[in-house]
Formats: sequence, structure tokens, C-alpha cells
Amino acid sequence: MKTIGFPLYQEMPATDESAALQKICQRYTGTATIRVRNTDLNPKRAQEVAELSKHGGDFVQVVTDGPDEAQLAAAIHQQLAKDKYCY
Repeated sequence: MKTIGFPLYQEMPATDESAALQKICQRYTGTATIRVRNTDLNPKRAQEVAELSKHGGDFVQVVTDGPDEAQLAAAIHQQLAKDKYCY
């Protein structure tokens, strides 16, 4: 199990991340969960990814498990950073 954490920007962009995160999750064999406060979000589900925009300024954890867990966690973080959700 691999966990990385980072804060989200206070101001969230209007970019829809669901398609990009679904594509990332399909590329890897591991599983991923995005934890915000007491909420677990599945990056494969568009409705749950949309919840990220409600958590501006919160600390997020990306928890992954599987043989390629480190690469999956890094890919999710890179996608969110690319679209200005976090550093």
C-alpha cells in the first residue's frame, strides 16, 4: 500500500478530471482511493471525482495498492498538479 498526501489549492479550477483519472486507473493494475477528510473517493467514478471541487484548501491522500501502486499514485498526483488542483 502506498499513500501520498498533498494540499489542494484553495481556488479549484473548473476542469473536469473524471475522464483523465479514469484513463489513468485503466492503465494500471492497482487500485486507488482519494481520501479527503472522512470521505473516500473512487477516481474511476465521475460523480465522485466531481466531489474534489468541493474540497478546495483541504489535505488529500491518494492511497493505492497493487504491484504498480507507486506509479499509480504518482500519475494521479501529476494529473491533478497539471490541471492546477495542487502543487
